[in-house]
Amino acid sequence: MRQLSRREILSLAGALALPGAPSSAAAQATEPMPEDARAGRRPDLANLHSIMESIAAANAPRLSFLDPRWKSIEDWRREARPVYQAHLRYQPEPDPLGAEVLSREERDGFTVETVRIRATSAYAIPAKVLVPARRGGRVPGVVALHCHSGQYVWGQEKVVSAADDGAPLQAFRERAYGRPYAELLARRGFLVVAIDAFYFGSRRLRVEELEWSSAPGDVQGVLQTLAETEPGRAEWLRLLNRACGRYEELTAKTLFAVGATWPGLLAWDDARSVDYLCSRPEVDPARIGCLGLSLGGLRTARLIGADPRIKAACVTGWMTEFGRQIRNDLRHHTWMAYVPGLYRWLDLPDVAALTAPGALLVQQCGRDTMYPPAAMRSSIDKLARIYTKAGIPERFRGTFHDEPHSFRPAMQDEALAWLERWL
Repeated sequence: MRQLSRREILSLAGALALPGAPSSAAAQATEPMPEDARAGRRPDLANLHSIMESIAAANAPRLSFLDPRWKSIEDWRREARPVYQAHLRYQPEPDPLGAEVLSREERDGFTVETVRIRATSAYAIPAKVLVPARRGGRVPGVVALHCHSGQYVWGQEKVVSAADDGAPLQAFRERAYGRPYAELLARRGFLVVAIDAFYFGSRRLRVEELEWSSAPGDVQGVLQTLAETEPGRAEWLRLLNRACGRYEELTAKTLFAVGATWPGLLAWDDARSVDYLCSRPEVDPARIGCLGLSLGGLRTARLIGADPRIKAACVTGWMTEFGRQIRNDLRHHTWMAYVPGLYRWLDLPDVAALTAPGALLVQQCGRDTMYPPAAMRSSIDKLARIYTKAGIPERFRGTFHDEPHSFRPAMQDEALAWLERWL
């Protein structure tokens, strides 16, 4: 997943509105850029590409609900979800559920709690919990999943503001989101949890503690300069993010070597945050939703595939078909995206569809260069066909927005309306 500096996210307005939601004169739908705009590019793996294509063809997902043998969405989920969960390869022994509250802060319309959720004997999960001030009985709960964006220093800070946010964080949030959307949800009556995903925020790799002289050659200079740079400065952030990005490969290799997957770890931790939400006395456990941008969108798709407690979700900026990615588009994405062996059974739209009859909104960014336009369109089409075959077409919606890779306020408004409709 590329850093935002590679192509600055523009602050343009305009998005599709839900039926019955406030409309805007600037609202419009847009298709992604034409396929011919990308024509002429050679495959990233040159002469090896034909082999990859043949493997992809041989492994075309064979457990999709669209296969004629499936008549009942319930029967399909009963068989497909265990296959998906088994491929995630991460099911640790959990600690008894609980959370340590480290601090509370009163805000306009909600309270922010800083907590540590008990996970396993190896680690706890840092989180911000936003509790709405106005509550008439139990309220819906939402998991707000932060993005990647090549920014490892921040986790939940990307979607929840604080008084001491520095200028770099504020500028990033403005480009990617326009506002801290978790706070919007809390003010509208949702109890929100936003965790630091593994490898981000307080859970990042502390590359500044590595011995630069024994690091891989292409990162030695980065680590040496990082050690000589004042923490918190823009240059320090740039160097740290570059080093963390370089060490993703080794982190993924290590997870594979010890019998796990990165998506599995992320999905388990995200499900643990659902456990925590459901344990809160203020939350109605029958009304749980989740949403996120970019890696947060991918985490949403993975989570709703694994956890049937999610009743409504919004995937923003990460929905595609992996078979269409292999020519030129895998280069854009993080090691956190890949589940070895899963493509033989389920593609990403199939995984997301495991949430059915849960309601699913997928928002595609029309000027997103991280996915083939055909894959963006076909993934929406596949999900629409799955929900139609299941007899619940109204519970899926796919929209395109005239935006680069981002989750701008108009898109947030659409997502909020979707969650309010179904939760």
